[in-house]
Amino acid sequence: MPAKDPLVYIMHIRDSCRRIAEYTITGGDNWTSQPLIMDAVCRNITIIGEAARKLDDSFHRAHPEIPWSGIIGARNIVMHAYEFLRPELIREMAEEDVPELLAHCLRLLGEE
Repeated sequence: MPAKDPLVYIMHIRDSCRRIAEYTITGGDNWTSQPLIMDAVCRNITIIGEAARKLDDSFHRAHPEIPWSGIIGARNIVMHAYEFLRPELIREMAEEDVPELLAHCLRLLGEE
């Protein structure tokens, strides 16, 4: 099966970033205490990491401004080390890292 255009994966990342923003805004200041929103945010962090993992190394090297290993690492923590997840960590990812990642995606897609 031929590899997908890398921009397809960037669109997946963009869409998940937008969903996270929507969920956290809708949930208000205490969204981390709402299990449904936390689950939705974690699911989209997983999608972001999986899409980043599917991009080949040459794409990662061409865009060193994006913390690929950190993105993939966040996916691995959510998927495999869930016992270490803390609401503060998820909040930091959603409110600090995701907006920055969304900006990178929009730039790569020419949507900024």
